[in-house]
Amino acid sequence: MRRLLILMALVAGTLVPAAGAFGTPLSTPVNTARTDHTGIGIRLVDAPVATRDDPRARVYIIDHVKPGARIERRIEVSNDTGAPTDVAVYPAAAQIAKGSFVGLEGNTPNELTTWTAVSSPRLRLADGAKKMVDVTIDVPSDAAPGEQYAVLWAQTTSGGSGAVTQVSRVGIRVYLSVGPGGVPASAFKVESFTAERDRSGTPVVAATIHNTGGRALDLRGKLTLSGGPGGLAAGPFPVTLGTTLGLGQTEPVTVRLDKRLPAGPWKAHLSVTSGLLTETAQATLTFPKSGTGQTVSVDQGTSVWWWVGGGLLLLVLLAGGGSFLVRRRHRRSGGAHQAPRRRAGTPAHSAS
Repeated sequence: MRRLLILMALVAGTLVPAAGAFGTPLSTPVNTARTDHTGIGIRLVDAPVATRDDPRARVYIIDHVKPGARIERRIEVSNDTGAPTDVAVYPAAAQIAKGSFVGLEGNTPNELTTWTAVSSPRLRLADGAKKMVDVTIDVPSDAAPGEQYAVLWAQTTSGGSGAVTQVSRVGIRVYLSVGPGGVPASAFKVESFTAERDRSGTPVVAATIHNTGGRALDLRGKLTLSGGPGGLAAGPFPVTLGTTLGLGQTEPVTVRLDKRLPAGPWKAHLSVTSGLLTETAQATLTFPKSGTGQTVSVDQGTSVWWWVGGGLLLLVLLAGGGSFLVRRRHRRSGGAHQAPRRRAGTPAHSAS
C-alpha cells in the first residue's frame, strides 16, 4: 500500500504548510479521542539586547552580521504529547512567497542551513519534559551579502511501520542579513486600497503594501472607518495576521469588517506595523454589492520619522529667524552710537 506523508508545520504560532506536504487527506481519522495535550513545542529563549524592543526579535531569530561573524542563541523544546517522545531538531530552508513565510519540505538545505548547527539534533523527552538546545550560526568570511531565511524545526514522527507516517513539526523562523555596515533600514509604503465583499457578503478591505527597505517584513495593524453614512464610525478592525514581505515584494494585507456595515462611502484609516516601524494611510472607500470594487490610491500617511524631521526643520527655521532678528537689532543699535552724518552744505568744524 502506498505510504502517505502527513506533515503538520507550525512556525512560531503561524500555520505554514511545507511545500508538497499536503494533498491526500486521510480517509479515516487516526484518533478522534479528545485530548488537551498541546504536542511538542519550541520557543526562542534569548535575543540580542540591541533588539529587545523589537517584538519580532523575541519570537524569531533576526540579525544582521558581517561575513565571518558567529551567532549564538538558545531554544527550548518541550513535550506535551502525553507520552515519551523522540524529537529531531534541525534547520531547513525557507522562502517568502505570495505574502507568506514558508518552510520548505523536509530538511531542504540552503546556504544558511549549512552554516547552522544545533547542540542536540536528537532528543528523548519524557511527557512534560523540556530541553534547552544551543544554536550556532557561523557565517563564512566569504559569504555573499543579502538576506536568507530558514526554520529551526522540532519534529516528531510516528506510525512508520504502517501505511501512514505522521510527521508533526513546529519551528522558529530565522531571518539573517549578511553584509558590511549597520543593519539595513526597513521601509514600506501603502500603495492602494480595494473594497471587496467575500462570498458571504462580508466587506473586506485589501491594502497593497510594497516593501521598499532592506529587510523582510512581518505585517500587522488595524483599520478604522469614519465619516460613514449618517456620520457613522467603526473599528478598529485587526489586519489579518500572517502576511510577510520579502525584499522588494508587493502583496496585499486584508481586513475583514462587520457584515452589518453600510456600503459607504467611508474614510478608511489604516495603520500597519512591522517590528518598530509603523506607516499609516487613508482613502475613501465604498463597498460594492458583491465582488471586488475599484482600487483607489491613498493619501499616504505620515510616519513618526516625518514628524521628527518636520520638527527638526521647524527648529532650524526658528533658530535661523531668531538669529536674523538679533543681528538686525544689533546693527541698528550699533548705528545709533555712530556720529550723525553731516548734511550736505553744513560746514565742518575745524581745529583752532
